[in-house]
Amino acid sequence: MPSLSDRAHRRIPFIVVALAGAVLGLLGLTFAGTAALLMASAFLLGFFLLTAGPIGFQYGAEITFPAPEGTSNGLLLMMGQVSGVLFILGMDLFKSPDTGAMTAPLAVLIVLTAASLLLCTQLKESKMIAASEVAKTTAA
Repeated sequence: MPSLSDRAHRRIPFIVVALAGAVLGLLGLTFAGTAALLMASAFLLGFFLLTAGPIGFQYGAEITFPAPEGTSNGLLLMMGQVSGVLFILGMDLFKSPDTGAMTAPLAVLIVLTAASLLLCTQLKESKMIAASEVAKTTAA
């Protein structure tokens, strides 16, 4: 997906597709009744989340320009680590005390990911992408 995003000179549609696929993968992971569905859902979730990373980092670098790319990516990575720790602690608080089931925390994660999906539809392409599109149309 990152190479398709680069070729299309678009970031937002690919971020939307990645989050939509992640929501589907999370749904399957949370409510899977069979091992086959669990593995397929894990593949789907992993595929979409891992391919969204480079696109998100590139989008972050583009919208924070002229800040150095290393700075923007470093801050994104740091916030990802902090939020990851907080999510793990939060999910542990909401697991079932009787069985240790993680269904409720995963359901909350599905809702949060779906909310992120809705919010990312409001994003705009970076000025760098828009400028390259204008340059292509004026050159043609």
